[in-house]
Amino acid sequence: MMRTTFSMVCLLMFLSLTVPALDIGVGTADITPDVKAYRVPMAGYGARLGRPATGVHDPLEAKVLFLRDGAETSVLVCCDLRSITPEFKQAIAEQCADLKVDADHLFMAASHTHDGPSMYPEKFWQMQFGKYDPAIIGPMASAVAAAIHDAAKNAAPARVGFGEFEALGFTRNRRWGYDTEARKAAGETPLTEPVVWMLRVDGMDGACRALLVNFACHPTILDADNMLLSAEWPGVMRRELERLMPGATTLFTNGGEGDQSPDGATGESNFQQMEDFGTRLARLIAEKAKTIETKPDLSAHCARVLAELPPLAFPESAKAKHAAYAEAAIAALPRKAEIQMLRIGPAALVGLPGEPILAVAQAVRESVQAAGVERAVPVGLANDYSGYIVNEKEYAHGGYEVESRSYYGPGLGAFVAEQAGALAGTVAGKGN
Repeated sequence: MMRTTFSMVCLLMFLSLTVPALDIGVGTADITPDVKAYRVPMAGYGARLGRPATGVHDPLEAKVLFLRDGAETSVLVCCDLRSITPEFKQAIAEQCADLKVDADHLFMAASHTHDGPSMYPEKFWQMQFGKYDPAIIGPMASAVAAAIHDAAKNAAPARVGFGEFEALGFTRNRRWGYDTEARKAAGETPLTEPVVWMLRVDGMDGACRALLVNFACHPTILDADNMLLSAEWPGVMRRELERLMPGATTLFTNGGEGDQSPDGATGESNFQQMEDFGTRLARLIAEKAKTIETKPDLSAHCARVLAELPPLAFPESAKAKHAAYAEAAIAALPRKAEIQMLRIGPAALVGLPGEPILAVAQAVRESVQAAGVERAVPVGLANDYSGYIVNEKEYAHGGYEVESRSYYGPGLGAFVAEQAGALAGTVAGKGN
């Protein structure tokens, strides 16, 4: 009996020594295009009429989280861009093939700044944001790939923890101005959910190496009059967090921001308001992040699905408006939705290729958690762009998000929630 017990103890000790720890590395890239050398129109506001940027207010960055779980490598890249293009993602993946980073394991998310470069090869988007010099893409992709390689080199065993809190007074529902009387008659109220979700990465010594922040809010404090490249309030927030938490690389992903706009910013100019908003939010986040407990040996797994989208369908109220560029839209808009899931321990980032309104993000979260994931975190503007993702209820109310940026009919929100739930079933048992 004693020999059997001793053998079991030895076996357990051996297994504990051979279980691979989760290694995590971090990287940063400057992806600011040279506006003097290239023509760089700005994406976000059609009212700029395709005019190129005249300068740079603050740098655009890509922040990298590199995760190695045994033989599987996953990479999260958070960029100061309006949205991600498949061409940009593919160029980065090709330069990281030596790290076994492919499209399935490269999760890219844009902050949705409206003051970054237009970098869309399709005529449809160039009609709205202007023609750009394609030469800007190469240096941007190479900078991100270099940051991923840097992160791979500094990857080390890590401790991970999660936290969340409500940042009250920072957001408002911008769609409440559409069809207001009908909404009131139906007993509706403006939907907001100002929850900041955080993932903290510590070294084995307990020092914070990285902090990932997810928050649902448009970076639109700067308006169409601004012609300077800027990371907007997410850039301010990250900069302030890194000041308050020395040694920590900060990353930002947006959430169900489709109908969520910034609120409560103060200052005499838009730039001052941007600073106020990002700084105040960062100080709240830093206070909460310092209380997060981390633990070692979590697992990481990445998966994605390319789901056939519903048929293209413009709203009846907007068909005349779309007639002038309907042909270009049909040629440019994606036919498949890239939905991706990065599972880290009990939590999963759920990448959606567009701008989900908050109600859709909530439906996605419920669908994923029903499939067995403990905590689902919807991430908008991930990997591609299919427009605003609304549900049937909001589609009926019309407004900008429906009439100008909704391309697949009223069922798109339910479709992505269903697809995300199905994908979650493939990764639900891979966390710890």
